[in-house]
Amino acid sequence: MGLLTNLGRALAIVAVAISVNVTASINPVMAGFPEKPITMVLGSTPGSAPDTLGRIVAERMANVLGQPIVVENKQGANGSIAATQVAQADPDGYTMMLMTAVHSITPTTRNDLKYDFEKDFRGVGMMASVPLLFVVNNDLGTTDMEAFVNRAKAGDIFYSVPGIGGIQHLATEEFSKRAGIQMTVVPYRGGGKATKAVIANEVQLFFAGIPPALPHAKSGALTALGISTPERSPAVPNVPTMIELGYEGLTADNWHALYVRSDTPNEIVKILGDALSEVLQMPETAQLFLNVGATPWIKGPDAQTAFGHSEVKRWRGVIEAAGLTF
Repeated sequence: MGLLTNLGRALAIVAVAISVNVTASINPVMAGFPEKPITMVLGSTPGSAPDTLGRIVAERMANVLGQPIVVENKQGANGSIAATQVAQADPDGYTMMLMTAVHSITPTTRNDLKYDFEKDFRGVGMMASVPLLFVVNNDLGTTDMEAFVNRAKAGDIFYSVPGIGGIQHLATEEFSKRAGIQMTVVPYRGGGKATKAVIANEVQLFFAGIPPALPHAKSGALTALGISTPERSPAVPNVPTMIELGYEGLTADNWHALYVRSDTPNEIVKILGDALSEVLQMPETAQLFLNVGATPWIKGPDAQTAFGHSEVKRWRGVIEAAGLTF
């Protein structure tokens, strides 16, 4: 009897050991996630708003998580090249993507995507609110929106965008429709180049993601006429909102958020989301964001995922109302 009891105990211990080993092998969290560097993929150029904000967050999340976060720029096709790479990565939390509002637009403007934004990705959390700043070339001599619209009605106004079909493109088209003017779009490779094009008078307008345009607006190299968020930005408190200027409902936020594959384990998403939230609550993060015109925006994984889906519907409506085709 004693032999059988001892044998049973031994078998039970072995069973528990096997169970723990199996669980650890299939649950990366129990293996101590993260155990190696994490990659944050960006679909934009160095010096762009996502690049600037992404690097601020990556450095501080790395300190929280205890592992390096390597920022990888994979620009092109409005971020879809980068998104394809992340969609094909292992769902283990070691590959994240910093997505922006354009990723809720491309499901409507592109029919050749190799991924489904709503099905293949889930949010880790919102990262930043990034207004669009309406900046014009100084040579126009238009110091307010009414003067710009009157000048634009005379024709020969070109505007830059960092890619056809992005939020800057759609917001400018919505504005021009509301203002009753016609302008010609000129695409550039990245927000930095699109901003410099206005300074050089290659184009006359850029409804810019605020980080690349803010220093030039502050220095006087460009004239800022309006901002796209419902409330004024503390980065440029003297610049009125588009709503204040009479364009009710014309708002656009080039939000920045972290995403992973949709089948990434919940435990890993929580670890990443909690680390992101901790970073966004740091006073130094808020100040660094403010320096480039952005504001930390805390929204957890589930809320961020739902918000991204709602943005797909919102921008699809704007595209249809404006009669845009791509």
